[in-house]
Amino acid sequence: MNSVSLEAPAKINLGLRITGIRPDGFHSIESVFSSVTLCDHLTVSLCSNDSGVSLICSGIPSPADRTNLAFKAASMFIDESGYRGGISISLHKNIPSPGGLGGGSSDAAAVLLALRELTDSSLNLSRMGERLGSDVPFFLLAGKSAFAAGRGEILTPVEIPEFHCVLVHSGDNIPTPLAFELWDKYGGGLTETRSQGHYTALNFGVWHEGKTFPVRLNNHFLPILLERFPGVARTALEISSLSDSWGLSGSGPSFYALFRSETEAMEAEKQLFGKFPWVFRCQSR
Repeated sequence: MNSVSLEAPAKINLGLRITGIRPDGFHSIESVFSSVTLCDHLTVSLCSNDSGVSLICSGIPSPADRTNLAFKAASMFIDESGYRGGISISLHKNIPSPGGLGGGSSDAAAVLLALRELTDSSLNLSRMGERLGSDVPFFLLAGKSAFAAGRGEILTPVEIPEFHCVLVHSGDNIPTPLAFELWDKYGGGLTETRSQGHYTALNFGVWHEGKTFPVRLNNHFLPILLERFPGVARTALEISSLSDSWGLSGSGPSFYALFRSETEAMEAEKQLFGKFPWVFRCQSR
């Protein structure tokens, strides 16, 4: 076998708290990561008569060069494993990036998992994933949901209720470094001291009819972004009218609305379609 095809799922942040600044300069967070059925699709191939990494992208525009996390993951694997052949990656993007949905990190994790399978490698992928990006370790778990702490690499698997979901991209360009820069400048000094844990029990129970989703969906980035990005403000206003269980994923600019039934999600999708650059209906994995 010299080729493998696999899916790279998106994830949403069910709530996000910024709890401090680490000695290494990264921010520490608390969040619940939940993977959804929206996926990128990759085929990773070994090329014994070639060398280096080649990347072809289709779907939603994505750089087909060494700035792409999928490319970086393959290059790191070559450096760490000593593999001497070439690696070819075909990537079809369905997950917008940047979007707060972890698409690039999921692609990187998929490449590492594929290369481990193809080469029968015993490399520690978790350490490689941490170096590639804070969300990569979650996708290497291949799980459904996890409580995330630290940079996002300290993971505890958790069980949450199943849900249907509508994702909405606000149209704003909000790179993650910019969002953290705005947080540091306007976040009210909340990163100076450790605040009380947001997810203490890690037991989220069931989703009762007529109740909101049993995970706190508040996101520390949202108040800051609402004041500075018109698309964020418009999306939040629109999506909050359709569901009591909604939130901003990561540092944005994508939002989600959660529903107990597919019928409710389909109706919300119908209401949102055409009003925003990108609307997608999916469900929990």
